[in-house]
Amino acid sequence: MALLIAAAFFAALWHGGRTERVERTAIMMDTSVRVVVYAGGWDAESAADAAMDSIARLESLWHPGRADSDVSRINAAAGAEPVVVAPETVELVQAALQVARESGGAFDPTIGPLAAAWGFGEGGRVPDAAELEAARALVSWRDVHVDPEAGTVFLSRPGMQLELGAVAKGFAARLVRDQLAQAGVRAALVQLGGSIALLGDRPEGGPWRIAVQHPRDPQGYIATLSLDGGYADTAGDYQRYFEADGVRYHHILDPSTGYPARGMASVTVVAPRGELADAYATAAFVLGMEEGIASSWNAAWRGSW
Repeated sequence: MALLIAAAFFAALWHGGRTERVERTAIMMDTSVRVVVYAGGWDAESAADAAMDSIARLESLWHPGRADSDVSRINAAAGAEPVVVAPETVELVQAALQVARESGGAFDPTIGPLAAAWGFGEGGRVPDAAELEAARALVSWRDVHVDPEAGTVFLSRPGMQLELGAVAKGFAARLVRDQLAQAGVRAALVQLGGSIALLGDRPEGGPWRIAVQHPRDPQGYIATLSLDGGYADTAGDYQRYFEADGVRYHHILDPSTGYPARGMASVTVVAPRGELADAYATAAFVLGMEEGIASSWNAAWRGSW
């Protein structure tokens, strides 16, 4: 996992009442999921279970491998008609388009045809030039149309495909964090792969300590973040990749070239919303260090490492 908790957590007497620590783990959204809840006794168990149920429901809406998911139905109707989707899906696509616009297309939620050409879901392969160009021609965030009042999403050209993996996990982390807060949970950690959401104060005091994995050493770290709640996300070339003829091909694709983005190994972004941290991490990875930091949209996030 790209983000790991640097310190061990424990149940504690906190603010005058007994606080229990409950942890749940699973594989969902094609990644490792971890929810840690601090609350009183049974409430902690109930809140943690409800959080996992919510992530499972969101996966059912957004997983492209499910024929009945919102994303699959949108893709199947590309060029034909708008598709009525869940409110969460409308908000997710709107957030994706916001980052696409502000990053000049460095992040593009319609990169699905390119991802399919590279075969990352099946182990990976290097596409030929003609296949790559055909796929790249279908990548265009400007051809995604959202009607919030009707609750619809429409891809205007046949063959287009939404690929929301670089924004959905961060959005799910935020929704679950908000759910836990509404349930009265005082402190929690929600982690989906490289996306992390923090609620409240660390029970033992002080800021949350988050270690950022070294991109070339699975047991090492390149930085430690001190956060008072909020959201952080890491995009790295080590999270999903294959090698061919001695070359590493990772899953963070540059929409302008169709090839894996070069020049960065890992980017971590802290942002006011989980979906922004997630998508901006990908955008900054594609843009590279200088342009990623200097671009006009950098005010929306607080840093890259």
